[in-house]
Amino acid sequence: MIQLYADKALAYDSRLSDLRLLALSYTAGLNKAGTATLTLPPDHPSYEQFIGYKSLVEIYKDAELVFRGRALFPADDFYKRRTITCEGERCFLRDGILRAPYVYQDGPAAIFMDIIALYNAQVDAFKRFKVGTISVTDPNNYIRLENETTEQIADAIDKLVERCGGYVVFTTNDAGERVINWYESLGYQSRQVIEFGENLMDFARTSDNPDLATVIVPYGAKDETTGQRLTIESVNEGLDFIQDFDAVALRGVIAKAVYWDDITQPENLLAKAQQYLASSKLLITSLDLSAVDLSALDKNIDSFRVGDRVQVRSKPHGVDDLFTL
Repeated sequence: MIQLYADKALAYDSRLSDLRLLALSYTAGLNKAGTATLTLPPDHPSYEQFIGYKSLVEIYKDAELVFRGRALFPADDFYKRRTITCEGERCFLRDGILRAPYVYQDGPAAIFMDIIALYNAQVDAFKRFKVGTISVTDPNNYIRLENETTEQIADAIDKLVERCGGYVVFTTNDAGERVINWYESLGYQSRQVIEFGENLMDFARTSDNPDLATVIVPYGAKDETTGQRLTIESVNEGLDFIQDFDAVALRGVIAKAVYWDDITQPENLLAKAQQYLASSKLLITSLDLSAVDLSALDKNIDSFRVGDRVQVRSKPHGVDDLFTL
């Protein structure tokens, strides 16, 4: 059963012919807002109901909320069929601003909570979020986030996530309020497998890493007296770089300088550089798949959700491994 609500009023129900749509689809992704698209016939009861950038759109699959966002402007074709594109609720964060100049020097959780509080004070009630779980941490519990120009709240949150990692995920609490969470990892493994000969329909694979490096030269904060940046020489046998010997043997020396303005201790700088090198030395394998979600046929089978770890098996393609959806 699929249902769509516009401003809390039912606009589509897959069981009701008088609320039919000509098309309905939605997309989702990690740290992405997602989109939804619906096409209405001209005689649809909700034809005039959607207000651009104002109407709240919610899509439910078997009573589970799978998309929440707002309608953008409609587009009509020759036959007056109206297509409405919607953007996911993460885009709501664009509607608030962080006034300049600003400087944060604190732990990731404290900065995140303060930015969301500033956002909530500016926007309409349906766009507000309670802060839920924050599991992202920093070795120093201290980062520096600043800008000399005013920017959208969404951009500030993106910078914070890029700096510290993790995933921004929206949920609903027991009181029915929308909650914004910042998880360090998403570890659920789906019990449904994508398998050749079963539910795998199409397959493509790429391996890439635009930030590939086998040698890292890390720099920390500047000394206020000398202006020199912190290095790792004092805790790394006099060397200002680290390398992965196996990666160097495989791909050669690919050196990269990396800067962390908020790290003030050489031990923490070394730990951060080692963490960075662990991922920068690797090629990232991505699969572009089309697969049937078998939960549509059997409710006892796990459905696919963005962020799940999913086992993909295809003997002809030489794949049998877990991938993040």
